[in-house]
Amino acid sequence: MIKTNEIKLKKLPNKGYNALSRGISVMHVLLISSLILLFTACNNKDVTVWVASPWQHVLQNTPPDTARAANLTASSNEYAPFRIIVHNSGNQQLTDLNLMLSNLISNDSEISSENIKLYRAHYVNVRKPSRFSPNPAGWYPDALIPFSVPKPEESSEALTYVAAPFSVDTEKNAEIWCDLYVPKGTKPGTYMGTATLTQNDNTLSEVPVTLKVWDFELPDKISMRSNFGGLSGEVIKMLDIHPGTKEYKEIHYLFNKELIENRAVPATPKDVWPEWNEKEGIIDHGESERMTKLVEDNHFNALNIPFRYQNEPEKCKAYLADMAKWLNKLGYLDISYVYLRDEPDYPEDYVLVRKQGAMIKAANPRIPRMCTEQTIPENTEWGNLYGAVDIWCAQWGKWDEKTAVERLAKGEQLWSYTALCQFNDGSPLWQIDMDPLNFRSPMWVSWHYDITGFLYWSSVYWRCFFASLTDIWEYPHYGDNPVSGNNYWGEAVLLYPGKPAGIKGFVPSIRLKLYREAAEDYEYMVLATEKGKKEEVNKIVEEVASTFQVWSHEPNAYEKAREQLAKLIQNK
Repeated sequence: MIKTNEIKLKKLPNKGYNALSRGISVMHVLLISSLILLFTACNNKDVTVWVASPWQHVLQNTPPDTARAANLTASSNEYAPFRIIVHNSGNQQLTDLNLMLSNLISNDSEISSENIKLYRAHYVNVRKPSRFSPNPAGWYPDALIPFSVPKPEESSEALTYVAAPFSVDTEKNAEIWCDLYVPKGTKPGTYMGTATLTQNDNTLSEVPVTLKVWDFELPDKISMRSNFGGLSGEVIKMLDIHPGTKEYKEIHYLFNKELIENRAVPATPKDVWPEWNEKEGIIDHGESERMTKLVEDNHFNALNIPFRYQNEPEKCKAYLADMAKWLNKLGYLDISYVYLRDEPDYPEDYVLVRKQGAMIKAANPRIPRMCTEQTIPENTEWGNLYGAVDIWCAQWGKWDEKTAVERLAKGEQLWSYTALCQFNDGSPLWQIDMDPLNFRSPMWVSWHYDITGFLYWSSVYWRCFFASLTDIWEYPHYGDNPVSGNNYWGEAVLLYPGKPAGIKGFVPSIRLKLYREAAEDYEYMVLATEKGKKEEVNKIVEEVASTFQVWSHEPNAYEKAREQLAKLIQNK
């Protein structure tokens, strides 16, 4: 097995150890060591190792930037990711490279390197940019291959994608995504350590890593409600898994786990919903226990009730009435909802939504009804959906502030969603070749608009354009053709199949990690508001993002605002 998090601190001179014995703190010695590292050149002059934030746009051919150290901030129970970019400026391929992280040490505490998960980024050849993309064609990083898998010779089968050891072609980059998790209960303070790049176990370069830990902790409970889709039958078939088997249950568990760890809530699993019939009502075969575990232990915060028997109104109402009683008894009715007709774009769709809404209300008026529609009617001649919808989920390019405020005042809820590249109006677009801040700004705009939920239609839409699992890695596009027509690179592919990389389950994308970071930003806003600082929070957010079309494209603006939010939380 590759030892990805091996402890490898730079050995200090003897007088350094003597200084410790005279009472100088570990922090002072580490600071001196880090200064030495900053001025230590690579043994190989053709290698440039630099540090990028998650919010920089770094392609495989992007020239090196100037950052040579990782300087991070985070609370406990939060991630502080950074990227180490290895650039080869020589005329020969660099081979047998590896990266290791040390423990991070403060004066009186440490964060084990076991909390730093390493991934090598796999580059996708964006042959023709996504619709409305301002960026060029090229090789973009996206899938994140974990280091913690068997080496090819140790695996039972040859792996297509291996994290390490890795190579870098001439005039190209290799990217290592370092996912640093700050454990619960970590003492506030400054922690320091080292990232070491090796070639054949010989040190090529050492990068200082400094982390400032704030004096607060992010909650396990996820504040931004969401639905990132589920596992379709087509995906299960592509994975060659048979329903009802142990492997089938395991793959669902791994799917949910990967999303939840990134603060993205999947669609509610089918096996937590009880059987029902007209004679006996709810038949609970352990679903109450599974649902409780899902919410309390796995942090699901939005439960989409299956909309059964729609064509049998009386049966449907009886079913929903019983389901509402069951959920209410568990205490989860308020976080549940029924998903109405998706994207009602025609007059007959509006008629159907009103019919569905009335049927659900007749079953139990407390069941929330969600519709993927903006708060202003699509066409005034069709009438409106007021009274039929409780949760409005609008596309970012169709947000109407005036009517959204009116619906909020009536006690209704606001969610938002994105799909494809439908608007060239400055709205964030979620494709691989879009600037990373497209994945951060929506959570800031959500706070501004009192949006409390987010919908992404699928995380694993593999079925319509892939012949094999490796095709998903190489051609994660939604569109007519990767070279011609309108393309949407990475659309609905936030997770890649793990099998080609020797992983049971799924491999995350950079875009999923970016969503997690934005969701953590949102937690800062919630925590500061709970401290009674809502006006200050609103003012800070307003400086960064005010509409889905007007938001900062400067990474430092978000970092500055985030630090201001942290200070509000800590100001007791």
